[in-house]
Amino acid sequence: MKDLSELLGEALGMEEKGWAFYKEAAEKASNIITKKTFNFLADNEVFHIENIKNFYYDLKDKKQLPEVDFTNKQQARADDTSIFAKNLSELQDKIESVDDDRKACEFALDFEKNGYNFYGSMLKDTDDPSVIKLLEFLLSEEKSHYEILEGLHAYITDSHNWFMYEEGSFPQG
Repeated sequence: MKDLSELLGEALGMEEKGWAFYKEAAEKASNIITKKTFNFLADNEVFHIENIKNFYYDLKDKKQLPEVDFTNKQQARADDTSIFAKNLSELQDKIESVDDDRKACEFALDFEKNGYNFYGSMLKDTDDPSVIKLLEFLLSEEKSHYEILEGLHAYITDSHNWFMYEEGSFPQG
């Protein structure tokens, strides 16, 4: 079994790769929603990187597992997760369903799922309350990212039905 510092190093590496991917994907994105979503997720990866580093340095400096509390940090960012809820009518005019955006989104979905599985397996191997809090925080973040990406994928691949769903207008019959 790996020690905690090795696991934190792996987690940090994974989050840094996520940041790099999302920044590059945002630069290459062909439509504004894809670009904004990937930039938002890149910013989230920075937030994760900072939390993992803080946890690691607290552990290293204090020689014991630090107490962690992510509730305030998560709540402060909760309003930002509704990327798609803003300006639906404005967005409808800017639809460009491009294959590269779809592929990037599908890669990101896989990446987030793998991250979730990675943190889930780490969670099974620990019984320390501080490590559990950190991992539960990261699991909830990965799940949130996956849900955001599912929405983006629906927008990219079937924007007409996506708009109908978001606006709550379904054909009656």
